[in-house]
Amino acid sequence: MSRCGLWLAGLLVLACVLMPVPDQAVAAPQGAEPAPASSPESPNPGFATQVFTIRYRSLDDIYLRVSPALGPRGSIRAEPHQKTITVVDLPERLQAIAALIAGTDLPPRSVEVSVQLILATVGPAASPAPPRIRGVVEKLNALSTRWNDYRMVGNARILGTEGERSRLRVGEDYRVDFRIDEVASESGMIRFKPFALQHRELSVEGNERFSPVMDTVLNLRNAQQFIVGASKMEKSNRALFMTVTASLQQP
Repeated sequence: MSRCGLWLAGLLVLACVLMPVPDQAVAAPQGAEPAPASSPESPNPGFATQVFTIRYRSLDDIYLRVSPALGPRGSIRAEPHQKTITVVDLPERLQAIAALIAGTDLPPRSVEVSVQLILATVGPAASPAPPRIRGVVEKLNALSTRWNDYRMVGNARILGTEGERSRLRVGEDYRVDFRIDEVASESGMIRFKPFALQHRELSVEGNERFSPVMDTVLNLRNAQQFIVGASKMEKSNRALFMTVTASLQQP
């Protein structure tokens, strides 16, 4: 073969080497299953998401109430700017949580608060108890027979609102400062936090100021009278008792 022929044959071989080969499907080994198509898998299959808009209660309050009701893999997220709570859980748990929120996120309730202050003393002769406090005196006598004379120091009532502070004057020398922290409609309990009794004192200049006598938290049942010992004066054989009645008003 001439040199020219050899040169042309070499060009043909090089062209075959450089020519692209079309793609071919690669057969899977016999008996092997094809790989499934990739898709995002839900971390909690069967779970649902629900967003609750809170109208009256604070988000912190709802968050604390809902958290114990979550399932082991449930979650809760608060959005303060939108005032919403987002809950992820099983559908049946979401139904229970929705009922819990509906029974909690209610408009503030009105409560009539009635307070009596009764001074109990030990004296040589007992005077008849005023009619308005006879029932209280009977209860106190059932607890202790030490006191034999009772006198009404003052009584007052006020209509308070859930979530707000109220103040009322009881007699000439006392006042009560309280906040209705919560009203639980299911149990009929009314929570006061704080509930403080204060005594009026006058300075040398004649200025009025109030000093604390009792500062506590009260959990009262609706319309039930509660009796508490406000202060005890050992040396003078006197004690001050306070009755508190909280009555939930119908909307």
